[in-house]
Amino acid sequence: MHDIWNPWHGCRRCSEGCENCYMYFLDAQRGQDGGVIYRTGSGFRYPLSRDKSGPVSIREYLPEGQIEQVLCDGENYGGARPCHYEWVKQLHGECAEYNVTFVFCGTGRCFVKDGKAYRLEGSLQTEQAAKSGLSFPGKPIDFKLTDRLGCPIPEDQLYRPYFGDRCHRCGMRLCCNGCSRCGRCGVQTTRGKLE
Repeated sequence: MHDIWNPWHGCRRCSEGCENCYMYFLDAQRGQDGGVIYRTGSGFRYPLSRDKSGPVSIREYLPEGQIEQVLCDGENYGGARPCHYEWVKQLHGECAEYNVTFVFCGTGRCFVKDGKAYRLEGSLQTEQAAKSGLSFPGKPIDFKLTDRLGCPIPEDQLYRPYFGDRCHRCGMRLCCNGCSRCGRCGVQTTRGKLE
């Protein structure tokens, strides 16, 4: 993943649905006030529209070819609202129709499929998203990487991501830069280094 589009940061709570907002939670972890709204500098208008039934449709923005990758994840933290399988499947279908990469990153804490609600915690969220088969590898993104002089970087000098055994069960794999070999998964060699 090379870019995350957040043209604004911050929000003012306006209903009971805002009570357990992840953004307030994460800002509090960093000692920031989520109620302070500021422009992040990305300079884009937010092109998503939500209908009265709620997750999001982006179909009208896909034909232009400006959207190259769409990431979808459910809510987490206390009070997370349900993410419905049908919503994710709709976004998948829209992206597949226009050959746009769609990544179902995680189910969120409360995932609803076939009328049944599932409570999922931790890595189980991303593992179940991967098992759903809803991620879709659209057309490749052409990054046009150059060195400081503006010359193209040769193919053999480009970064090659490493994926460990656990990575193959992760919903983020399609847009991930690979394993950092931090050791948190517990897979290590006899010398204490990751394989």
